[in-house]
Amino acid sequence: MKAIIIFLSTLFFTNIAFCSFRKDINTGNKLFYKKNYEQSVEKYNSAELQKPDSAIVYYNRGNSFYKQQLYDQAVKEYQKALGLTKDKNLKSKILFNLGNTYLKLGDTKNAKESYKQGLLNNPNDEDIKYNLQYALVQLQQNQNQQQKSSSNKQNQSEDKNKQQKEEQKKYMSEQDLQRLLEMAKQQQNRNQKDLKDALKPQKPQLPPVDKDW
Repeated sequence: MKAIIIFLSTLFFTNIAFCSFRKDINTGNKLFYKKNYEQSVEKYNSAELQKPDSAIVYYNRGNSFYKQQLYDQAVKEYQKALGLTKDKNLKSKILFNLGNTYLKLGDTKNAKESYKQGLLNNPNDEDIKYNLQYALVQLQQNQNQQQKSSSNKQNQSEDKNKQQKEEQKKYMSEQDLQRLLEMAKQQQNRNQKDLKDALKPQKPQLPPVDKDW
């Protein structure tokens, strides 16, 4: 009899806890739809204390973080939710929102992967299909932009090298010109010296000594 009472008591408190959990989730959802996102998070926190292994808690809290533009926190919540459910329909919803969050973070690659996984769980979801297509287009555009940027950098590098060579050539030409000017100046100095020497009176020369034959 005692064992039965304990069992019934446990079942009773379990039902109370579940009802409280459901109430917190419902209240959190109502606050969410009223755009009271911070308050909705508080209710989901309360629900987590009662049922920490519920994917719904993390999914809903992730949505609230998303609406507050707390995207990094939203990603963590969605990832936790994914690890706690095997329900394909719920998984597809989580993955859809996770993909959207990655897009907000500028992580198009992970967004694409999230949408792909979402389609595997729900192949008929048109929203996921549309967003996957969008992510693929964005990835292609990013790739084209990177290639263009890389090509521009390469061209700039080549132009810079060419400019450096031209500058070097110009610099060497100036050096050569300077050297030529220096040589011309030296030659002019020598010519002036020779001219001065030519204008000097010649030293008298003694007549050769006649030999005594």
